Amino acid sequence: MSAKAKTQNCLVPYVDLQAVPQEVAAAITHLPYRRNIFYLLGHSHGSFPRLMSVYANFFDGSRRILPLLDWQLVVLRISAVLDAEYEWDVNAPVARINGMPEEKLTALRRTADRAGNTEAALASEPLFTERDRAILRLVDEQLATYNNTRQTVDNAKRLLSVEELVEVYIVLGVYVLIARITKGLRIDLDGEIPGIEEHLKKVVTGK
Repeated sequence: MSAKAKTQNCLVPYVDLQAVPQEVAAAITHLPYRRNIFYLLGHSHGSFPRLMSVYANFFDGSRRILPLLDWQLVVLRISAVLDAEYEWDVNAPVARINGMPEEKLTALRRTADRAGNTEAALASEPLFTERDRAILRLVDEQLATYNNTRQTVDNAKRLLSVEELVEVYIVLGVYVLIARITKGLRIDLDGEIPGIEEHLKKVVTGK
């Protein structure tokens, strides 16, 4: 680390690759750039490689069931509602390069309500489709109450397949976990990564 490197704010040290099991180090270093989240999650030696396998499935259009921008809609809504800056910083570029307009990214933040009272905001936001609103209601209710009303689920079932609906919950679980650990342990932002957009275009597949 150079003398000009930023001071670490994270409340625990990042993983020392020389001090972790080989499969943990391999799961971290397979990327051509550094992501602090992996150097943080890597402390959980047993679960980290398995969690990475689940995480990688979301990037793979042949395995992910949700359309790419629906997946990102869920992730960015979680980030907006929970004020998870790191999670937003990592995922917003994925949404942008795959066609989510900047105005919609702004709307996801503008209509976020930590109490889950977003119905009026969702109904009045022209950038959200009916499908978007159904997904966002699911997410907002879950974040507020850890539950969903039958009406919310029934409405989502009109617009999503059962497989898509269940995957929304899986995405919720994984990315709420990431939001919790990045906020709770005060993870440092990754900063600028040269060439990140070109890399994301290659590794994030599907529509």
